Amino acid sequence: MSDEPELRRDPVSGRWVVIAPERARRPIAFSDHAPRHRTSGDSRPCPFCAGAEAETPNEVYAIRDPGSLPNGPGWQLRVVPNMYPAMRPNATAASPVHTPGLMSGTVRAAIEEIGKGQYLLRGAPDEFPLFNSAPAAGFAEVLIDCPDHIDDPTKLTDDQFADVLLSYRERLLTLSADPRLAHVAVFKNVGAEAGASLAHTHSQIIATPIVPILMHAELTCAEAYTARCGRCVFCDLIEKDLAESLRVVARSENFVAVMAFAPRFAYEMWVLPIAHEARYESLSETAATELAILLKRVLRALDVVQNAPAYNWFLHTTPLHAGVPAHYHWHLEILPRTARPAGLEWGYGCHITTVVPEHAASQLRAAIM
Repeated sequence: MSDEPELRRDPVSGRWVVIAPERARRPIAFSDHAPRHRTSGDSRPCPFCAGAEAETPNEVYAIRDPGSLPNGPGWQLRVVPNMYPAMRPNATAASPVHTPGLMSGTVRAAIEEIGKGQYLLRGAPDEFPLFNSAPAAGFAEVLIDCPDHIDDPTKLTDDQFADVLLSYRERLLTLSADPRLAHVAVFKNVGAEAGASLAHTHSQIIATPIVPILMHAELTCAEAYTARCGRCVFCDLIEKDLAESLRVVARSENFVAVMAFAPRFAYEMWVLPIAHEARYESLSETAATELAILLKRVLRALDVVQNAPAYNWFLHTTPLHAGVPAHYHWHLEILPRTARPAGLEWGYGCHITTVVPEHAASQLRAAIM
């Protein structure tokens, strides 16, 4: 493949990135310039381990052995409120902050928008000052994957991994009942470089009265693509990737893992249901097990090829109260921390990567076990 730099536009969000393989050969004087790989030097036990239940808030959801009591031993998975929350359920919000264009005309008529991409509370236009703010009414939860002190999600059994995925579904369904909320962010930070403060494998769930701007970009671009082409952009992306096989890392009967066409970081992967599914909440138990097995395979391959990098994964699904749109398709994005953002990324939102996605896919396919 050519070393010539190339601009690529993400077909879903519309963001542009630069693929510049030659930059991998640039001289670097700093000894600690590279992102740090995962380590397991943390102390045990930690507040997420079995026996330390008193060190966390009371659980709001759990998978437990029959007869075991809440907030005590005998659990297989727990969801607890975050002790240091970004959102608080007792904050008072006037109404959810909706995304224009994603709901019925009746609801949309109640929304005021000032400036493209800004989401504001309901009310008359003169009620909105230059500096808008609102109470951070929502929920911040931690999903503890297992009672054992495991720092790598691929060390979970298939059943444990599937339980994590199904618990995402259960929390989405529960939180969707709160009329104040507009969106639920579900994500996992693996390794300190990816933002994890404790190594014990866990996920975070943050429910907000706003639809975050990156989700809005995906939703808006996907809606525009469907209006223009009459098809779902994700379904077209899957069909083309499966036909060409260049960016496919692995697939199962109902899911496929592909390299992002326009990655923010080298080896960025997306995992999608092959059939159109707008909402993650539709995930079945059988599908969760299938997805768990596929995710473990591609994450293990990533560890082999990139020497256990820190990474994040994010669940992107249709916002709450937005129906089942034909233009959106839920998916997981896996973002390895293979580089550190610098001026172009932070200042202008344009990422530079040094590995061509098609080459990265070939490497990961060879490492699949």
